[in-house]
Amino acid sequence: MTNSSSEPQERRTFGYIYQRGAIYWIRYSVGGKRYRESTESTSERGAIKALARKEAELGLGMFTAPDVKRTTFEQLAEIIRDDYRVNGRKSVATLETQLHRLELTFAGARAASITPDRLTAYVRQRLDEGAAGATVRNETNALKRAFRLAKRMGKVAHVPEFPTVKIADPRAGFFERDAFAVVLAQLPEPLRAPIEFAYLTGWRTPSEVLPLTWSQVDFDAGVVRLEVGTTKNKAGRTFPFAVLPALVALLERQRAIVTALERRLGRVIPHVFVRETGERIRDFYTAWHSACKRAAVRRRGAVEVIERPELLGRVPHDFRRTAVRNLVRAGVPERVAMQLTGHKTRAIFDRYNIVNEADLSEGVEKLARFFAGGTKGAQSAAGGR
Repeated sequence: MTNSSSEPQERRTFGYIYQRGAIYWIRYSVGGKRYRESTESTSERGAIKALARKEAELGLGMFTAPDVKRTTFEQLAEIIRDDYRVNGRKSVATLETQLHRLELTFAGARAASITPDRLTAYVRQRLDEGAAGATVRNETNALKRAFRLAKRMGKVAHVPEFPTVKIADPRAGFFERDAFAVVLAQLPEPLRAPIEFAYLTGWRTPSEVLPLTWSQVDFDAGVVRLEVGTTKNKAGRTFPFAVLPALVALLERQRAIVTALERRLGRVIPHVFVRETGERIRDFYTAWHSACKRAAVRRRGAVEVIERPELLGRVPHDFRRTAVRNLVRAGVPERVAMQLTGHKTRAIFDRYNIVNEADLSEGVEKLARFFAGGTKGAQSAAGGR
């Protein structure tokens, strides 16, 4: 006769087997913690074997608690979300985009089932869809961090091996003055000021330029400030605009525009860069790409001719590379330039300090002037041949 009691039927060295209805369960303790698991079987022999396997796993150091096995992708996602909230990370929106892409593949999956082969298949699928290597790497890095945090919490037994995602060389785009002027002229009027500000300062457009408020602009001192904790590297930053006439004119013009809007709308407008409605500018990428295309293409009759191919595919982040290059060309010490643009490490600054063919030509021209000057160095160089 089947015993339907939930109490243990028979004691084993490592634990117990017992029945709930017709199904056998096992109960055992590890490190003072009691575990119960269904064998999903009506066989007593099968239950004894399941209990023996648990004991063997413990002896081999391969034991994984049942609750750990039940950890899901959704729980991993919540763990990394909590980590971002606790540490005050500013890229929460980016994380949500990454988790959404991962969710399309791993929704409902247990963490233990997210194996290296599934991760490799995910990377291959994303690349086949046309996603950039850097984008895919950032997505898998988010999942990897979630696994590491979960392991630290005891929520997963191990972190799977993640595939290496090869990424393209860093972007090398920058704007020469004439090319920038052409794109600027194609932009809607409200977008010109923030884009020009980014071009002059090299500050990050979405996270540093667009959120600027008038409280950060000190006309008396002639500086604009980013407070500590509001930038990507958490460091504060100051840009003295009083000595840069183009930036003085831009901010004074913008102040006049916003003041007129405040009078018309009857309310205070805290942000520097706003639309005609007084609302701060948040999304401008569609207008930006359209402006770049119009600046690059000329229509001749029914045919579109690309006259400035270098403008196709340009992104506002190119202004950071442009500002670094302009500062170095102007002879600004690199330490000062890094403080102005907010580059914390020399490696990143060097990557943005792009040298193009014009720079190389200028260098060779200086060499030519050296030899043409008839200096001792030139004579020595000539005599050494």
